[in-house]
Amino acid sequence: MEIYLRYALALAFVLVLTWWLTRISDLNFGWKRVLIAMMAKIFAGSAYGFLYLHFYGGDDTWMINGDSLLEMDKLINRPGHFFEDIDLIRLVGQNGLHKGLRLFQEKLELALMIKPLAIANLWSKGNYYINVVFFSAITFWGHFWLYQVISKHRPYLANVLFLIIFLYPPILFWLSGIRSDGLLFLFFSMSLWQFDRWLIKQNRITALGFLLGWLGMSIIRPPFAALFIPAYAAWWLAEGKKWNPKKAFGLVYAIAILFFFITTIFPAPFNLPETVAHRQAEFFVLHGRTRVAIDTLNAKPISFIKALPGAIDNTVFRPYPWQATGILQYLMVIQNIFLICLFLAILFKYYSDKKSIPPESIFRAILAISISTYLSIGYTIPFPGALVRYRAIPELCLLIIGSLGIMAGDISNYNYFNVYKKKVI
Repeated sequence: MEIYLRYALALAFVLVLTWWLTRISDLNFGWKRVLIAMMAKIFAGSAYGFLYLHFYGGDDTWMINGDSLLEMDKLINRPGHFFEDIDLIRLVGQNGLHKGLRLFQEKLELALMIKPLAIANLWSKGNYYINVVFFSAITFWGHFWLYQVISKHRPYLANVLFLIIFLYPPILFWLSGIRSDGLLFLFFSMSLWQFDRWLIKQNRITALGFLLGWLGMSIIRPPFAALFIPAYAAWWLAEGKKWNPKKAFGLVYAIAILFFFITTIFPAPFNLPETVAHRQAEFFVLHGRTRVAIDTLNAKPISFIKALPGAIDNTVFRPYPWQATGILQYLMVIQNIFLICLFLAILFKYYSDKKSIPPESIFRAILAISISTYLSIGYTIPFPGALVRYRAIPELCLLIIGSLGIMAGDISNYNYFNVYKKKVI
């Protein structure tokens, strides 16, 4: 009985606190949206834990929750040692600069999840499902900030965007479990939202917010953060320096691709193609229930060209319907078919109506980030189960852009949500 009371009080506290905080940023968001979004996220996070516990033996999400109990014990009995595992000076001194920095990044990534859960355990006593409530209170802001920045550019589609960003089931599921993906989404949305604000205000607060978001991504998934650099550079040239957007993005990405392959003349870790090949090799030695055969990369540019069709196939089409095993892979097949149909609809719309592509630089930046992320994980990750998590954020972005392209300004809150639209005044 006590555990249910703890759960109810934690849920009430999180809902009220989230509602109060959203009112500071957006008075129009409303308590109904907070209630729907938070309950959906908590349910998805709980379902994530339940499925992985009962069908997949627990997975990392339950290991993270278990490790947080050890951190709680440290917090209670040895509070002075609570942050001893992320001592940068000690790690570099014991392991050298390169290895020490990598260990620091890995331990800091874990700390960003486990330390807050250790504090939450003071109330939850380590109960996974109560910790999901607290974890959702943090990762909710990834959805909220992305909604803020996109709805700013399409305010008349606020309700449609709410449905996509907060309630699209596959993305909601993969970004709600107790894993680093939810925090990555949080930092992604923070950087996107703050950079968009910085282009207008150009003050220290927005610059600091953007930098914090990008550094957060760099801690959790450095390759993902690196893919943002050319996108933000092109976005800045288009909006800040008033370059033609097509020219800005075309030139920046041409330089970025050229720079990527030129670095083959440098030793590791500055040889970027070799770094990508090494990352692929790290995935190759891992074990998984389902593995996709992809071409082996090396530092030579020709290997990336040869592997490109396989990378696209891996991240867009795999697993094929007849290859799927288990409920999660069947759901992934449905996702793939839906996105392919959306892409075909966009092509049809584009050739019949040139207005189908959102013209703002922010959407070009999001599209560039999404495509480059799709390719990077297609090149390196041979496991559909891991790939579907890694592509969750770019998939959501493609879904947003694709939906805006299909609607092309023809659908709005007024058209579909105003019951008085036919009333004669």
